[in-house]
Amino acid sequence: MKTLRMMGGALLALLLASSCKSSKNALETRALNGEWTIMTVNGKKAIAGKDIYLGLDIQQNRLYGCAGCNRIMGSLQTDQDKAGSLTFGQVVSTRMLCPDMDTEQAVLNALEKVTGYKGTEKELSLTDKGGQTLITLSKRPAASLTSLNGKWNITKVYDEAVGDIEKTEKGPFLEFNAKEKTVHGNAGCNIVNGNLVQEEGQASSLKFDQLLTTMMAGPGMTLEGKVLEAMNKVKGFVVKDEHTAVLTDENGAEALTLEK
Repeated sequence: MKTLRMMGGALLALLLASSCKSSKNALETRALNGEWTIMTVNGKKAIAGKDIYLGLDIQQNRLYGCAGCNRIMGSLQTDQDKAGSLTFGQVVSTRMLCPDMDTEQAVLNALEKVTGYKGTEKELSLTDKGGQTLITLSKRPAASLTSLNGKWNITKVYDEAVGDIEKTEKGPFLEFNAKEKTVHGNAGCNIVNGNLVQEEGQASSLKFDQLLTTMMAGPGMTLEGKVLEAMNKVKGFVVKDEHTAVLTDENGAEALTLEK
């Protein structure tokens, strides 16, 4: 009897140790926060004409991003009592058509099947109920306002290329000064100046404040109207590389695309 008790105690200790180890090794839910580039879907490399990514906002249980052609938005749910649990709901998208919609459809179908996640703070896999990988993700580097320093040409306003909106002699641009927290540029026809504002503790947040423009009239006014409207909607930014950045609105949509 004493032997059985000892064996039972040892087994219980082993189970508890295993449980604690599993919990310790599980990626914490807060590590999911941020934007992730979609690398593969169903084992195939994710290829699309647009930036393809998922944004996960754990505090507000919100999903946003681009599935390959259209912007997507939805809700997400985690279970604090069940490590590695993640599901998405009410996922909706804009309704643009692109030459190749295969990747987008694969992403949307996969999101419906996601029930969990595994990985590290830099590389993440979204899995189905059987534990099979559906989507692999790579974490985008944390943003800093200094990474926006310098002059950037505006190449797109939401999904419209600048040249398709209106032809102008000089292209619109924005020039950022992170130290002074100011912006200077040309919106299409007129010069624009303003201030840069960030939310405390939110390195990737950005808002334009006290925007002022000159009052000239001429070519570029249609483009300028759309640029200024987009600037007023900006809530954040992502620097993809040393040559490309995007300014995003409250839904994570790419309001302005910038290139150096």
